[in-house]
Amino acid sequence: MSRTGEHRAAVPGGSLYYTTRGTGPVLLIMGGGPSNADTLEPLASRLAADFTVVTYDRRGYSRSQAEEPPGPELARIQRHADDARRLIAALGTGPVAVFGTSFGALIALELAATAPAAVGGPLVVHEPPLGQMLAGDERDAFALKIDQEDAGAALNAIAASVGVSRGRLGAGPVAADVELFIRRDAPAIGDYRVDLDRLRPMAGRLTVTGSKDSQGFYPYECARRLAARLGLSLVELPGNHAGMIAQPTEFAARLRGLLCPPTSGDAADIGEGTRQTRR
Repeated sequence: MSRTGEHRAAVPGGSLYYTTRGTGPVLLIMGGGPSNADTLEPLASRLAADFTVVTYDRRGYSRSQAEEPPGPELARIQRHADDARRLIAALGTGPVAVFGTSFGALIALELAATAPAAVGGPLVVHEPPLGQMLAGDERDAFALKIDQEDAGAALNAIAASVGVSRGRLGAGPVAADVELFIRRDAPAIGDYRVDLDRLRPMAGRLTVTGSKDSQGFYPYECARRLAARLGLSLVELPGNHAGMIAQPTEFAARLRGLLCPPTSGDAADIGEGTRQTRR
């Protein structure tokens, strides 16, 4: 596939805005927090030589015009996963590869568990804040006061809890997107549970990753335990929880190696660049 530009995909209640760039097999990127189609552009552009990279505004964010549809309401993360499934169908290319980070990783896991046929290529998830992997006092990480009046301050607190200083990441997200994430999406994170039994058949195409500078923070620990529960090795990527933003060149090089399985002759080179942490 080779199609560069801006597009819309119909979803219940409206449409999603998405962008495509590059050429080759389709890679859908799902960002974390209040990200939109532009947030991970530095990463996307570095992968565009090998993939047709798709990024999008989630329901209600930035240029996506989608209200909650009438009828039984899906839980927030399940709704986002269903939207992603519909976006993939609108591409008309068949199954795709997926990379999801943080909140986007939760959506990617839900998509894989509920609509595995949509994810026909590799699936790479980076530090999903998966509450079911934590217990007792560990779950205090989800007890942040995100109901405070200042959504920006709440987002700063969340970022600090995962080892990220937002002030070092350049231009921040759209203010309205921050408000929507804090009021609607962030409260759903702690109670979300993915069906591991439905996810296990995907294990052969799933890579669970954590960033080396994230050790000691709960998303890394969630990733490590998820990998172990699925019988996988945790793969380490550069930087911290926001490594794909702060270090897009290094991050893209490692991610490319996971999305493009090496030939036998290339295995040694890839092995030197991507550290695996054994259970």
